[in-house]
Amino acid sequence: MKKMVAVLLTFAISIPMATTAFAAPEEREAPSTAITFEYKNDPTYTVTIPETLTMEEQGTAFDIIAEDVANLDNQKISVTIAGTDQFRNQMTLQGKTETGSNATLRYTFTKEDGTVIETTGQKDEVVGVEVASFTQDGTATLTATPILTGSSSIKKGVTYTGSITYGIELVDLA
Repeated sequence: MKKMVAVLLTFAISIPMATTAFAAPEEREAPSTAITFEYKNDPTYTVTIPETLTMEEQGTAFDIIAEDVANLDNQKISVTIAGTDQFRNQMTLQGKTETGSNATLRYTFTKEDGTVIETTGQKDEVVGVEVASFTQDGTATLTATPILTGSSSIKKGVTYTGSITYGIELVDLA
């Protein structure tokens, strides 16, 4: 029985020694992520393009105006040629002579920097060409000029008509 008591006593003493002791945890800042979100205002602008234009022989200036421009956020307002009412989107005007024959007159746009925009017969060659751009309120002046030489279809005494349409969109600044 002495042996039994000695074994139990040894066992009882060794149990507390087998337990693991933990040190107090070191105080550390918990990992975190700072989150931000800016809910930006939508871009605003008004672009004004003349509804009608009567060209003079030496050319006629007209303005494309951007007003109330705000919140573009690294973009610009791009005004491009979207098309014309003529075959293959040519920059031409049509008319009829007194005898009923067709007459065609080409025209060009000249930008303030001297760049000439015109068509030479290729399909859609001016579609998408930028005629003005704005990052703030401003005015771009173009000159529309009839081409009065180089074609037998140009006739005097004819009123030529046609139209051109524009695309207006925001594009990223390059």
